[in-house]
Amino acid sequence: MIRNYLKIAWRSLQKNRLFTLLNGLGLAIGLAVALLLLLYARDETAFDRHHQHADRIARVTLAATFDGKTERWGNAPNVVGPTMKTQLPNVENQVRFMRHKFGQTAFVHSGEARFTEKNLYWADSTLFSVFDVPLLMGNPKTALVGPNRVIVSQSAAKRYFGTENPLGKVLDVDRSNQLEVTGVYADFPGTSTLDADLIGSFASVGWASDPTNQSWSNASFETYVLLKPQTDLANLERQLAGLVLKNVPEQNRFYTLHLQPLPAIHLHSADIKNTSFTRVGDARQVSILYGLALIILVIASINYMNLATAQAQTRSKEVGINKVVGATRIQLIGRFYAETALIVCGAVLLSIGLVVLALPWLNTLVEKQLTLTALFNTEMVLNLLGLAVGIVLLAGLYPALILSGFSAQNLLTASLRATTGGGGLRRSLVVTQFVASLVLAICTLFFYQQLQFIQQRKLGYEPTQVVAVTTATVQSKEQMDRLKNDFEALSTVDNVCRAQAFPGRDGSGRSLTKPLDSKATTYITSNRVTSTFVDVLSLKLLAGTTLPVNKDAKDTTVQVVLNKTAVDFLGYTPAQAIGKIAPGVFNNSAQIVGVVADFHFESLHQPIKAYAFHNADTEDRPFMLVKTRTQNLPETMRQLEAVYQKSLPDSAFEFTFLDQHLNSLYRSEQRTATIVLIFAGLAIFIACLGLFGLATFTTEQRTKEIGVRKVLGASVASIVTLLSKDFLRLVVIAILIASPLAWYAMTRWLEGFAYKVNLAWWVFAGAGLLAVVVALLTVSFQSVRAALKNPVKSLRS
Repeated sequence: MIRNYLKIAWRSLQKNRLFTLLNGLGLAIGLAVALLLLLYARDETAFDRHHQHADRIARVTLAATFDGKTERWGNAPNVVGPTMKTQLPNVENQVRFMRHKFGQTAFVHSGEARFTEKNLYWADSTLFSVFDVPLLMGNPKTALVGPNRVIVSQSAAKRYFGTENPLGKVLDVDRSNQLEVTGVYADFPGTSTLDADLIGSFASVGWASDPTNQSWSNASFETYVLLKPQTDLANLERQLAGLVLKNVPEQNRFYTLHLQPLPAIHLHSADIKNTSFTRVGDARQVSILYGLALIILVIASINYMNLATAQAQTRSKEVGINKVVGATRIQLIGRFYAETALIVCGAVLLSIGLVVLALPWLNTLVEKQLTLTALFNTEMVLNLLGLAVGIVLLAGLYPALILSGFSAQNLLTASLRATTGGGGLRRSLVVTQFVASLVLAICTLFFYQQLQFIQQRKLGYEPTQVVAVTTATVQSKEQMDRLKNDFEALSTVDNVCRAQAFPGRDGSGRSLTKPLDSKATTYITSNRVTSTFVDVLSLKLLAGTTLPVNKDAKDTTVQVVLNKTAVDFLGYTPAQAIGKIAPGVFNNSAQIVGVVADFHFESLHQPIKAYAFHNADTEDRPFMLVKTRTQNLPETMRQLEAVYQKSLPDSAFEFTFLDQHLNSLYRSEQRTATIVLIFAGLAIFIACLGLFGLATFTTEQRTKEIGVRKVLGASVASIVTLLSKDFLRLVVIAILIASPLAWYAMTRWLEGFAYKVNLAWWVFAGAGLLAVVVALLTVSFQSVRAALKNPVKSLRS
């Protein structure tokens, strides 16, 4: 019986080759897109699940409140972890991480070979008790116990030592730390938040691990705790609040501590500052991609339902004859579903081939290493089978259940056959298709409009042709001065400034207090720089001067240049602020010598906050900002490297262009916009396939009518209008429905930006006009063809 169903279904598909092609191609593209998006989304949601106790591991986060506004930090003070372990019974163990010099590149020497290392972290010896870090070589009980020890990843061991046994070898970090290799661990998978290539023992960082230097105020350490089974996180957070009340003086109690489950860290840390690890995802992006996959699947399924209901009108007589000769309703349902299953199976096989071809492109776009192995694991196979079965049941619903339910007498009656095609359902499905396509098109336009707004917005400083050169390995002031002078001597260099940080990179955090209200404080980012920072960054000086060129060593006063937001908080005008003390900053010893206009030192996701440039001897200045004045940038970079290698022959030349670093802050948005643009185009293409099929079917059904109209004198234009207007009416309805849906979606997305575009009406109008043009072109192809056909042939056939 099943064999006969399949044979008849195959013959029916061969008989209607155009509709078979349109259905199969639409479903295949829809399934391929859905599989690609599901592969990516599944990879994002699988982060950190490989740890045995992932559901019992949590990160300690900090919520700091300044001036009534709360910021979330991923770091906590170094005393928090050990205190939780000793004083909270539900905490089984803890481990602290600190990125090398708060994210600076490490310069590593292995014998005579030199390397740069971006992923060097320092961690407690309890690392192995909290996380699954399998050692391929070495003893986990002793590998990180004591100072001057380091474990390396398998790939790092190969990079540093080749085929030699790395155990016992010494790595020289920044010419200041001699670390013995005590272990080699398997590379972390791509779905791991931990991304370290080198992990040094926490005891190697004396100031951080010194028991006498444990603080409740220096939040610079990413802290993870392993909880006992069945621990209630909400109850434990209440106990954390008690720890803060007990140990932190009231005047310093500006924060609260919270717990973030390990599996939630990757996708829910976009708004958390001061995190050590770099693999941060975006839950909103994953939700967008899941929604996109669903929309495209719905559009592809609607295609099939549209064409199937259209064909049902021509097959009603066939069904009636089958019923007359004894076919039961169950048998007819089986036949229709067999036909649908054949198309879906073919589409599934074709979609897998498309995924194989498109996967390298997707990996390049999303910067991942997704493999075909992931496509054929149990979960994805079940997802694919579920999708296929769902599409078969949904897409075959109308012909299988509705058409098979009519009596044979009614199906053989011409008047009823004219009403069995599901015209109302088809119109509803066409509207649904174009609503989905229009929402995607409008969202894509706003994605790119926002990105263009970001790129064109005046930042308050000039990042182009400014290079941040890393100078962390400079050993003496004399060496640093010589390097700075040699840079300045180049004809292609305009100015040079030493700096702790630069826009887009975090400086240090401090508190700024209002002069007459000690309880009113705000968070201020500080950056230790030399006096030329105003010229290098092209900042606008509103009042006062820049920092002094040379500071008297006996002078304990700190000079600061504040931005206008900081001065506004203090209640001064820029001119009034000059000579005043900035309360709270550097123990009330910071004298304001200048005020600069506000500039965006963070991404446009964040509003401009208080900022201070200073000359206190409290932080390192690991960057040399070099402002160039040449169009031949490659040659300038070669000159800078030559000067650098002359002064620092043992160090690698590491640099960052400020404008490129700025663009990297919006990589997630750029990636999302590109994905949505491409897949929205595919969605519209799939919708047009269905529209083309319906237009073909309509013109075929009205061939004799068109012939009669032409004989009676109808023009080609009037016939094209007749055939097109019904479809265009449906597109206009779709525009009216899609516009408010897209407006709501974009309003929610733009909430993540402090500075954003307005939702202009012309974008909605432009997308609607585009939909009308595309629909008209799609329908007109068949309409014009039908209108030009010889009416004699139309009437005769």
